Amino acid sequence: MSFVGRCALITGIVMASFVVATPKLGTSATPAGRAVELPVGRAVELPALPPDLAPAATPAPGRATAMVDAAEDTAPAWMNLGVAVLDLTTGELAQAGVERFYSASLSKLILIVDMLDRDVELSTSDLSLINRALSLSDDNAMNALWVKFGGPAAMTRVASTLGMTGTSTPDDPSQWGEAEVSPAGYARLFQHIFTEMDPQDRKVIIDGLSAAQPRAADGYNQFFGLLGQPAQVYAKQGWMYYGSKLYLHSAGVLDTDARDYVIILMSAPPVTSKAPAVLSQVAAAALGAAG
Repeated sequence: MSFVGRCALITGIVMASFVVATPKLGTSATPAGRAVELPVGRAVELPALPPDLAPAATPAPGRATAMVDAAEDTAPAWMNLGVAVLDLTTGELAQAGVERFYSASLSKLILIVDMLDRDVELSTSDLSLINRALSLSDDNAMNALWVKFGGPAAMTRVASTLGMTGTSTPDDPSQWGEAEVSPAGYARLFQHIFTEMDPQDRKVIIDGLSAAQPRAADGYNQFFGLLGQPAQVYAKQGWMYYGSKLYLHSAGVLDTDARDYVIILMSAPPVTSKAPAVLSQVAAAALGAAG
């Protein structure tokens, strides 16, 4: 037999052996998506997923959320409450309820922030008006500041610069109490005051708020809401009768040993003498949830 013939014979024997030794595959494949049963054997520990692929744990609600929930649970529906709480340490913001209100006297603080941030020249008389507008919520002091320092433009300027949602200047530029504000937007204002403002400007505001008296310049008892609590708070109050509604607001910062919280309580209940006491109960519930 020739050399070529011997090679062909050997090759044929090898191929025949391969065909006999290889098990025949089935003609039907496992349908897509069907689980395939594997032989039982020793368990194999799979490696942990990288941190960027591992499922993220759902964060537990923080104190701000608990405080908002407590306020909402306490307020009767007729209060038409809007509430926001901002944790100044973690940045957690929680909000619920009505989203926009007439500002009443809360616009006073917005104007004063604008004046201080723009570093306008302030006389001794101007500083006295600022203190009266903050401590006694003096409307005459606000009228003078509103005209002298361009109140309508200040509302728009501060809202735009700080990103205060739901905040706008009044349709009638002479009616500063009809500027529109929101709980979340006003929380941003206090965040700016306590974490971003020049320390000397911040002191002007804190000194004014700290000097709040029980009786405002118009005789209204302004120790309701946050100012009605036995706690360290710096708050600006607002009240305004408007038709059948009473716009009643309490907005400020709770100072605790652990951390500080911005607490904004805005409401528009029907005119009733019960409203201030109810807002004080709402504030007490919110502060109680702070821990």
